[in-house]
Amino acid sequence: MTDASLFRRLPTRVIDCDPDVFEHLVDHPELIVETWNLMGVSKVGLRRTGPETYSATDAAGGRGSVQVLHRDQTPDGESRVLTFARGVYQAPPMPRPIKATTVLNLHAVKRTAANGRTHITADLDAFIRIDRAGAELVLRTLKPLVTRTADHNFVETMKFVSLFSHTAERNPAGLVRMADRLQQIDDPTRREFSRVCHTAAKRSHARRDERLRLASAANASHVR
Repeated sequence: MTDASLFRRLPTRVIDCDPDVFEHLVDHPELIVETWNLMGVSKVGLRRTGPETYSATDAAGGRGSVQVLHRDQTPDGESRVLTFARGVYQAPPMPRPIKATTVLNLHAVKRTAANGRTHITADLDAFIRIDRAGAELVLRTLKPLVTRTADHNFVETMKFVSLFSHTAERNPAGLVRMADRLQQIDDPTRREFSRVCHTAAKRSHARRDERLRLASAANASHVR
């Protein structure tokens, strides 16, 4: 981290998201990637190779490995995930492969709003170290593209996580059926995903019932 070729603090995002859905997707990013592939919006591969390790590929010529180094979550709703990635990228205009290592630090804070919904503020810091042979070329010609792409991907991913959560609240059974079609997801993850989706739906229904109860009580007090 002290010898990074490039540091980028990606745009802070605040999303409306069920806290259990958020944590499950952070713990199982392959669910997001496989869903994108099923929808045809990406051609990224992310395969779990161990409890905290993955292999990754993309259609643009990249491949690598990812390892989660540390996770923690405090009782007041703050969480961090520290990830290390090592990869190789080869595509025009680069004449030879570019090797790089990346450290990602995801920091999320959950707060409950007055209406009972959870708002999550997420920050992501990226420390990228490019091998000496390719560092000058990348930093001179590709830095603007790399930073724009990283910002865009993080913003869109957070939007998708929020949409995922709202879908779980409205149609948990539909999401569970979709998960059954994801090829890189194992059965324990599917079962836990089903539980998380149905729990989010129950929370949403409880909030709705509470709003209706308060509205009915307010109307009754006006009548009296």
